[in-house]
Amino acid sequence: MKKQLLSMFAAVAVFTGMAQTPSPSWTINQSAAFTASISGTKFLDVVDANVVWAAGYDGQSPNMNYNWISHTTNGGTTWTVNNAYPDTNTYDMANLDAIDANTCWVSAFMKASQSQGAIHRTTNGGATWTNMTAPGMFTNTTAFTDFVTFVTPSIGVVVGDPVNNSFEIWRTVNGGTSWTPVPSSAIPAPLSGEYGIVDLYCKEGSTNIWFGTQRGRIYRSFDAGQTWNVGVVGAITLTITELEFSSQMNGVAYGVNGTTFEVYNTTNGGATWTQIPQDPNLGRNDMCHIPGTTYYASTDNGNQMISYSKDNGVTWTSWGSTGLPYLKVDFSSPVHGWSGAFSAFPTSTIGGVWKYNGVTFNSNFSLPQFVCKPIGNATISPVNSSTAATLPLTYTWSANSGAVSFASANATVPVITFTANGTYTISLAAGNSQGVSNSSQVVTVLTCSTPIAGFNAPASVCNNIALTLTNTSVGAPNPSITITSNPASNVTITPGSGSLYTMKFGTAGVYTVTLLASSAAGTSAVTQTVNVNSCMPVVNFSVPSLFYRCSNTDRMPTANTTTAPVAGLITYTWSSLPSAGVTFSPSATASNVSIAFNSSVTSVYTITLRSTNASGTASAVQTVTMDFCTGIIENKNLMSNLDVFPNPAKESLHISLPMSVDVYQVKLVNVLGSVVYDEKIVNKENTVINLSNKPKGVYFLTVIANNEKVTKKIIIE
Repeated sequence: MKKQLLSMFAAVAVFTGMAQTPSPSWTINQSAAFTASISGTKFLDVVDANVVWAAGYDGQSPNMNYNWISHTTNGGTTWTVNNAYPDTNTYDMANLDAIDANTCWVSAFMKASQSQGAIHRTTNGGATWTNMTAPGMFTNTTAFTDFVTFVTPSIGVVVGDPVNNSFEIWRTVNGGTSWTPVPSSAIPAPLSGEYGIVDLYCKEGSTNIWFGTQRGRIYRSFDAGQTWNVGVVGAITLTITELEFSSQMNGVAYGVNGTTFEVYNTTNGGATWTQIPQDPNLGRNDMCHIPGTTYYASTDNGNQMISYSKDNGVTWTSWGSTGLPYLKVDFSSPVHGWSGAFSAFPTSTIGGVWKYNGVTFNSNFSLPQFVCKPIGNATISPVNSSTAATLPLTYTWSANSGAVSFASANATVPVITFTANGTYTISLAAGNSQGVSNSSQVVTVLTCSTPIAGFNAPASVCNNIALTLTNTSVGAPNPSITITSNPASNVTITPGSGSLYTMKFGTAGVYTVTLLASSAAGTSAVTQTVNVNSCMPVVNFSVPSLFYRCSNTDRMPTANTTTAPVAGLITYTWSSLPSAGVTFSPSATASNVSIAFNSSVTSVYTITLRSTNASGTASAVQTVTMDFCTGIIENKNLMSNLDVFPNPAKESLHISLPMSVDVYQVKLVNVLGSVVYDEKIVNKENTVINLSNKPKGVYFLTVIANNEKVTKKIIIE
């Protein structure tokens, strides 16, 4: 089941004899107004320069249950605390996700059972909370809530542990008023025993979501939770403990493999991950992306540190504090950030939250990765996005080679000249009276060739089945690729490893796929038509139109002949109307079943078979009349005097009839309900049915006279 990350990296309050000295960039100390004497920050979400939400816990008893939610709407000058739940015995919070000054969401699992769960929302700044859990959400006894998050105020996703071999994922497009489960066909199946981690997720932009598991894997969605893929980070024994992305492609993740701490990064959206050395300044408790930059911040309670990275998690720089155990960190812009720690003992209203006031991230600029050099020199100008909270900045530009020169090394935006091909590092020192901040970019100067776009893809594919597109574009430098579809609705495009991409079309139709290859040398486009076919199962099955129940153990056979245009797993669901007393063996989800009818009267049943594959669901319906071998007997003359022999029979069947009526209707029916013999017998006591041309098997002989009907089971050998 789940594991609170508070216990993963020592989130109890740590106090030593060391003097506590805040970083010069984190000197504003605030109180989240939690009530315990040493309160810690469990979850933190910074919305903007004024609005921050936080959940708290007792730093001396972190594994106890708490329901404190605090938030500020004036940049932290004052904080207001409320309870998300009316008691501390029902729910244990799994995460917090804020939208604005009034609206915030929390997810939770059940405290007593450590399973199932709920989602709650406030729309009045935390004063009251409403249970927004959808019918059927997290009701299975193996369910468990991991997190809720919103990529826009309207579009949200809830993720829970696997149920019936699929992660339980729900979506809303109306701000949480209603929720719809994401079909398991859109979610890669979990490994054996795999589950998610509470609060272990990341969102970026309005469409991108990632979450990690304890089996070294990270699930990702680039369409706001509609479809998912999964990437392998490390060994199956690796428990992911933190992940963050600065863009759709670039991210950092780390975790514990046994007793070993491991760090990874990705440059393709999480499709593949590369292990990198652990920098001692990396904080293991929490990590966040700093919006408006490519940088990350991290915190560490045990090592009492807060730090930042400018290179996708490869190296980390401490902000320079001493003796302060930081728990959480979050930014809404390059200059608006908060870090949650512990309130001062013994007064809970002193400290606990640190507000960023530094200038570390003021040095920031961008250059193209590649520059085309014609005959002669190449010149470019950077985009300088450096900012400062106070005071103007001065600039000093430099390069690692004499083949690079600046029209003015102190200009805000200088003209940079390259005299030779090569790879160069351009650096910027941005400073003011509060210090100097440095940043750098790598530029490759080369002789370019115009891109020639190309790709290989099948001309025909099934809907909801992944198509593999291979990029064959060439050019110098290697062009970047953009793939689009017309129409674009219900189409997902996911970059894979190397030159591979996957596309999935939700509905059948004719699509025009366009690949645009772009580089510093120009652009080129190529198109291809893809026919998308509906490859849902073609459902077909047969049952007898008439089934005689001669004993309580009799079961009606079925013959499932369903086919599908595409190979892959097909699931089946059998049902009946009416359903009372109807059972399917071995189960209602088997491909072929036998059906028992526990009814005391002759009834007509509608049998439905629904079949599902990755392309969709289809169904077929058949009707069957269930009757009894003894029929409806008004007197026992026929039953008592009817004699049928031999049984089992081979060549012929002899029927001895009473002479009480003039006409008998005699029918022989096979198990599929087909009549193989039908004759009216007049004034005869004995008759013989020739069986020499009848297949071996079970048959039902029915004799009808006036208001009497008798059915007997016959076996032909």
